[in-house]
Amino acid sequence: MRNKNVPSNNPEYRKRMRVQKELTELLHAEGHGTLFPSASVMPEKSRAKYAIKRERLIRDGIKYGFWVPQALIDEVNPPPEENPRVPDEDDDGKAPSGKDDDDGSDEIPI
Repeated sequence: MRNKNVPSNNPEYRKRMRVQKELTELLHAEGHGTLFPSASVMPEKSRAKYAIKRERLIRDGIKYGFWVPQALIDEVNPPPEENPRVPDEDDDGKAPSGKDDDDGSDEIPI
């Protein structure tokens, strides 16, 4: 009977080590951490499978806390778009109701 408390027998540990190895290979294959990136040509079917595997590896690398370049993180989890700034005045040139009333009170006019 196998002892599951030994780190090498733990399935989560084995998955973590596999992800670490494959992520390192992926980063080197794409030229991260090297002086010159390698060039390779893939058929269309292989490219689709590679894209799915690549995205899964990047997500698992983030999950396990491995170093992943920001460019790859942004491909998988794009940063949120900034909200557009809203002008202080409406289209007709007046301030929105309740902001600058003539009577000086803070209440919204009815």
